[in-house]
Amino acid sequence: MERNNRKRGFTLVELIVVLVILAVLAALLVPSLTGYIDKAKKKAVITEARDVWTASQAALSECYALYPESFTANSANNKSNCRFSVYINNKWVDNVGKISNAALNALQKNPKDTVEAGTASRRVSAMVLAYLDSANKNNPRYTFYDGKVITKDTKPSTYFDKTPKSTDIIIQLFHTVDGKVIALNFGKDGYMVTIVPGQQIICEYDGKCLDFRG
Repeated sequence: MERNNRKRGFTLVELIVVLVILAVLAALLVPSLTGYIDKAKKKAVITEARDVWTASQAALSECYALYPESFTANSANNKSNCRFSVYINNKWVDNVGKISNAALNALQKNPKDTVEAGTASRRVSAMVLAYLDSANKNNPRYTFYDGKVITKDTKPSTYFDKTPKSTDIIIQLFHTVDGKVIALNFGKDGYMVTIVPGQQIICEYDGKCLDFRG
């Protein structure tokens, strides 16, 4: 009796069943993987925000030790350096200084920029850049987009009106007249992190900056 050595292939029904099973597995796994990736991104951005907080506090401490008078003196436009108020812990905290993308971007592009020269804002900004390995514009760890002014309604989707570089971030920090950081906004990869001592760190996708005035 002649043996049939031909291999049997899949039937159309069997292929359809396999495809259906794969589709069901994909439907179950994709949301889980997406959630995992989102958590990993948030964790990475929070870690960077903590590093920025540490670097900023080190810069402020050094600046205050060297130039304590610059924190209370008036700037070139006759406005107090610590003239802002920020809304944290369900209340307005007055007489605080603010460092953000505008000053950081200006000094990164031109370290000899004379706008508000000698003020706490510029001195701290220069030191923050150094502590963040971002003082050299040719090979910085971070860049600050185009240095646009940050408002209380600023969030990544409104600040970055075109695709940002991988190094582009949002930084806004508030400090006291004695050189202590009391609040930080850090935006990267679409997320906004808010750090306030004594509160749980907030990390929201397309979250807003802290409310401030001054």
